[in-house]
Amino acid sequence: MALRELQEETGVKGVLLADGEIFSLEILTVNGHIRKGIYVPGHLHFNVTYLAEADEGGELIVNEAENQAVKWFSFEEALAVPEEPWMVAHVYKKLIEKSRANLL
Repeated sequence: MALRELQEETGVKGVLLADGEIFSLEILTVNGHIRKGIYVPGHLHFNVTYLAEADEGGELIVNEAENQAVKWFSFEEALAVPEEPWMVAHVYKKLIEKSRANLL
């Protein structure tokens, strides 16, 4: 299911899941907010991450129903993109450190 979702969201081909296990799981609180002119009440967000390998030269496809843009990033470049400093400091940096440890 994770592999299918990755392919639907990015169009990337030839992807391998590292081991099929959940790589990281966070349960985050989200305050009520306005999105696209509609109020979204506060809720919990389950952030489930799987580790996958793909050829960075592979073509990526923007699927407007699923994402706003798809691009290959280095770890350092990826940390500069999000607009939520808390997510960068407490989730994304953790995922990068854990990914690097798996590459060794």
